[in-house]
Amino acid sequence: MLLFVDQPAAGAICDPLCLQVEGWADPAPAGPEQRVEVFLDGHPVGATGLRFVRPDVNLACGWPEDARSGFSLLGHSSVGPFGTEATLTVRIRQGTDVAAQLERPIRLIATDHRKGPFGVLLRHDFPPINHREHVYTSGPSHPTGSPEMLELLVRHLGPPPRRIVDIGCGLGWYGGQLRSRGFDWHGAEMKAGDCAALAAAGLPHTQIDGARLPFPDAAFDAAMAIEVLEHVREPGAFVQDAARVAPQALMISVPNAELLAYLSAHRVVPWHMLEADHCNFFTRASLGALLQDHYREVEVGVYSEHPLRTAEGTPLHYHLYAVARHAR
Repeated sequence: MLLFVDQPAAGAICDPLCLQVEGWADPAPAGPEQRVEVFLDGHPVGATGLRFVRPDVNLACGWPEDARSGFSLLGHSSVGPFGTEATLTVRIRQGTDVAAQLERPIRLIATDHRKGPFGVLLRHDFPPINHREHVYTSGPSHPTGSPEMLELLVRHLGPPPRRIVDIGCGLGWYGGQLRSRGFDWHGAEMKAGDCAALAAAGLPHTQIDGARLPFPDAAFDAAMAIEVLEHVREPGAFVQDAARVAPQALMISVPNAELLAYLSAHRVVPWHMLEADHCNFFTRASLGALLQDHYREVEVGVYSEHPLRTAEGTPLHYHLYAVARHAR
């Protein structure tokens, strides 16, 4: 019996969680049901009883035009193996008998994407329908920040010592970095768990309620809010209060919503923008206009280059940053 696998080719790099197998074989004869079975290193990953017409194959082999010689299936291996070579085995089973078998070496990717963002969507041991809380989630505070953003802060804050309030400081990564460079940093954070971590790290901070900053007017030389403003229900009130406690300067970083327009050609959405509590999506124009209502001088830039580019090859960036000076 003839059996040929078109995809994957020998030595091809494959994802065991999403393994596309296509090929052709002798049309199924009358009698017991014929099935195509696929294995990785002996473990079953998929099977199909569906066959379809392959005109190119039928013509080359002299089979009837309507012969159902083709097959295609999408396999899944929950055990991998990841990051190794593996043997792909394709069998044609006629009833209880193996009518044909083909083996082919392939290479499996090293990354188990079930362990990354939205990994629950790749788990075949989770058959219920996913709901909003499974997909549009907000994870824990990040233990690290962006070295690129840190350098922008240092560039625009001016030489230390400077009194800085970090609004929505999370676990205080920027605080540790700025304090090591001589800045007088103070964190302001809503989450009780993050405040406990800040206390354990010996970082000065105040737990806030999110309504109004509990600091006197002009208490600080500058304020910073890194990846915070996209979560705030009333961004105008937020910036107004920041301008009150730090009238000289405010540094802002937010996700760059302009990416959505450029990446639509790739049919891509940055996963960070799908977090459940993102309620504001800023462009350079909207971020600049918001800050200009409260500060006299505002400049907006980009940082953190995206791995994809526009269709024409120009660079794209994940984040916007803004420097606002001299409160109105």
